[in-house]
Amino acid sequence: MTLRLSDETVLFAREHSEITENPAYRRLAQIPRHGCTNTYDHSIRVAYLAEKMAPKLGVDPESAARVGFLHDFCFVNYHEAGHEDHEGLYCFYHPVEAVENSELYHYELTEVEKKAIRCHMFPLATSVPTSRLACVLTLSDKIVATYESACNLASAANRVKLLFHHLVAEG
Repeated sequence: MTLRLSDETVLFAREHSEITENPAYRRLAQIPRHGCTNTYDHSIRVAYLAEKMAPKLGVDPESAARVGFLHDFCFVNYHEAGHEDHEGLYCFYHPVEAVENSELYHYELTEVEKKAIRCHMFPLATSVPTSRLACVLTLSDKIVATYESACNLASAANRVKLLFHHLVAEG
């Protein structure tokens, strides 16, 4: 099962085309994430949720969207041959690479935004969120990742159910 973007998030991505239409950023669509989506779509979902949560927590919505879009701006696909050893380390290095790539591709980030991206893997990584922006990003990422992973589990459960019915029918 492939999780698709909602109409609202597609429109949201279009409104932020300065990021989402960059050819380098579009490469994230080729990198799997959470079993049922890709890094491009995942990042759009995180940015969308972060922007919606931001005002409730006294955070600038544009800043929240920007860090949401750029938090996983990393091109390593640990599912590819030769990268399997990166899987366990991904939570430690990809936030740093995301900031580096953001700078490389000329996305202007404040120091607070950079720090928010670097610590978004808390509690899996050791950097602790120290700003409201970092908390919004970290929470948005965890909520979206949980949703995406749950969709993957639902798909797996359906495959098991079909296999069960097939085996019973063969009897």
